[in-house]
Amino acid sequence: MEGRPMITLLQLDYFRRLAATEHITQTAKELYISQTALSSMIIGLEKELGVRLFDRSKRSIRLNQAGRVYLQYVNDVFTALENGRTALQELTETAEHQVSLTVGSPQVWLNMIRDFRHQCPEYSIKQHSQTLDGLTDSLRRMRTDFVIAGMNEVTDPGFEHVVLKTDRVYLCVPKSHPLAARDTVWLRELENQPYIDLPVGNPWRAYCADLFDRAGVTVRRVLECDASIRSALIDAEFGVALTSSSAYEVDMLRPNCYIPISDEFTTREMALFWNPKKYLSRAALSFRDFCADYWTKKA
Repeated sequence: MEGRPMITLLQLDYFRRLAATEHITQTAKELYISQTALSSMIIGLEKELGVRLFDRSKRSIRLNQAGRVYLQYVNDVFTALENGRTALQELTETAEHQVSLTVGSPQVWLNMIRDFRHQCPEYSIKQHSQTLDGLTDSLRRMRTDFVIAGMNEVTDPGFEHVVLKTDRVYLCVPKSHPLAARDTVWLRELENQPYIDLPVGNPWRAYCADLFDRAGVTVRRVLECDASIRSALIDAEFGVALTSSSAYEVDMLRPNCYIPISDEFTTREMALFWNPKKYLSRAALSFRDFCADYWTKKA
């Protein structure tokens, strides 16, 4: 209608930021504006819409049902704009030839990434590691093209995926360990064993903790370390560790011994996940197709 104020992208951006924090002071500080300016912007948006988006009290502000409904559409607006920006960028610069990949354990996927680079040398991969919570968050915020994780680790039904392979759990022990000569081992045999764990938040640590719970096993966590030095600590006989068949295939914990775990629940499907709302470059689409075929050919 002529003469009617227009809703601006700035208003929508301020709204979604305030909706995320539900805190006027914090949001204003993040935006480098005054609390008064932020409040005025939100009130103006509510007047234009003819509905309150927040419930207010003297000390708090909370997104209400109308606000939650509206936020979904606002997020879609910014998603569309970001996809448009990416599409234009792909026409003019190197984004066309880049793939961003987020994983929990980068080392175990090196062979696959190397083979992709050999097949498609014109494309480059930006690889990142993340905590368990960060895997889903990276997809939701569209900070990455893909996440490789266990089917139990990314459970948002809004994401799409392709199963890559089935991973099996192995016990890794020094060559001098009494279990080193065994063909298989049960989790219950690890009761009170000195155990070398990964840092809190690591997806593999969370998965193994769940396995121990299911088996009713208590291990003695004697050390917590980065994955890169775990093999040396095992070799030095500080303790044992669980690892995956993917890590076994690249001999990630050499020179130690790998023993398959017999418990039936110690296998899981590993998958490549992506957010269907995110624009995928030609490089990303090629990588997705490559991954889907890669493990099929190896089966």
